Formats: sequence, C-alpha cells, structure tokens
Amino acid sequence: MINKGETITSKTREKIALLEEEYDIELSTTQKILLSLKGPVTTILDVLYGSMNLFVLDQHLEEADENVSELIDIDEGATIYHREAIVHKNGRPLVYTKSYIPTSRCSDKVIKDLHQTHLTTGSIMEKNEIETLRLINEISIEEPDCLMNELFHTDELMITRRYVMVQHKKPVIWTEEKYPISYFRED
Repeated sequence: MINKGETITSKTREKIALLEEEYDIELSTTQKILLSLKGPVTTILDVLYGSMNLFVLDQHLEEADENVSELIDIDEGATIYHREAIVHKNGRPLVYTKSYIPTSRCSDKVIKDLHQTHLTTGSIMEKNEIETLRLINEISIEEPDCLMNELFHTDELMITRRYVMVQHKKPVIWTEEKYPISYFRED
C-alpha cells in the first residue's frame, strides 16, 4: 500500500463542496459530474439518456453590452451571436443553455453552423475541429426567473454553471447552463 504523495487539489471540487455546505444538500454523483465537466453537458447526457433533441428558443446577432463585453473580453458594441436553447428528451426539458459568441473570433463556416438549429455549440466546435481550453467561471444554485419557471414548469431552485471556452487566450464562447435541482438525482 502506498501512503505517500501530495493531495490533489481541485477548485471545482472545492466549489461544489462549498455549494453543498451553503445549501445543506448533497448533490448526486451525476450532478457533480455535470458541474465539473470542462465543456457542454450534452455529451454526458447523451451517454446517460440516449439521443436528445435541441430546441433553439432564440438566436440572433446583437451588440455586446458592458456585461457581455466583460464576459467575453470584447469591445462594448462589438457584434456577438446570442443563442438560447433547451436540450430535451421526449419533450421533457433537461437543460437550458445561453451562449454569447463574438463573431469576430468565428470563421464564416462556424457562423453558418450557428444558424443550424440542430447543432449545439459544442458540436459546432467539434465539427469545425476547434480546440479550446474550457474554464468554469461559476457554479451556483439560484432562484428561477420567469423563463425558467415557464420552461421547466417548476419554481424550484436551479443548478447553474457558467463557463468560457478559450482559444489563443481569447474567449470564443461564454455559456450558462441551468436545470432544476431535482434533476439528475439518480445514482
């Protein structure tokens, strides 16, 4: 038996532990995996639940406001692609996603793919062979807003994760994912 070695630290594990302590809950193994992924949750959900569907709620070009410009390190007023979607299985919403994508950091092919409502942002990155570093910015539990109440038909707390995909030291996608705290509890 080996009794030597240094303890491996994990900022994500520490954030999850603080969240559990703050809300006096124990997250399931599946929830912890979904929170700690270095990318979109759809890959794991596909493995766990099989084929899912993507329903794009809204996608459009807009100018970055002060908040968005800080999130993706781009000039205020720069053109971004704003996308909101629901990943669902048999009509049951599983995860809400919102993404901000600076168009100046996208190829014409990526912009074209963003208009395809059957492609997730993660699958667009994979399809175009874009390698990124993924940084989890925030893991939290939040009160649902009106949109979450309407989409998930519940007023329960939402598990939320915000992360950024970085290429060449510049954010190429900022994403927020949300789902009700009662989801993915089976272990």
